[in-house]
Amino acid sequence: MSTAPSLRFDLRPSLKLACLLVLAHGLALAAAGVSLTGWSRYVACAGVLLSGLAWLTSVLHRRSRSAVSLELHQDGRAYWRDGKGKVHEGRLGKDSFVSAALIVMGLEQIGRARKWVVLMADSASQEDLRRLRVRLRWLLRTDSADVRPASDRNNPDSG
Repeated sequence: MSTAPSLRFDLRPSLKLACLLVLAHGLALAAAGVSLTGWSRYVACAGVLLSGLAWLTSVLHRRSRSAVSLELHQDGRAYWRDGKGKVHEGRLGKDSFVSAALIVMGLEQIGRARKWVVLMADSASQEDLRRLRVRLRWLLRTDSADVRPASDRNNPDSG
């Protein structure tokens, strides 16, 4: 049985995702401004602004912890390099999401918080993103529920 080679590519800052985040945080600011009064309005607005700033710096690769390259193996192992050049290791989480417009990967790290990588069409080359979508759909499908018939699942001798 042959194994597929690991999938490696560099990530680019995503202006599309940055614009989407600015829009979402702007709507959250407007909602907080309209619906809240007093100190709760100021606290909520400050939280939304801080959240927006943190996400924007991450998406635009202005944070040292932002993933700038990614390597995904067929068995679900994942490696990524951050802005400082440090390589991190983890596994692809089962709660990742793949669509034509958006890829969200939860990368589980041993002893650390989960690393979320969010990619849009301008985050890498079209060919790299296509290969990543195919790999993720295959990995997520094989890790999902057991699709063998119930009679085979109860029989330890069947696959």
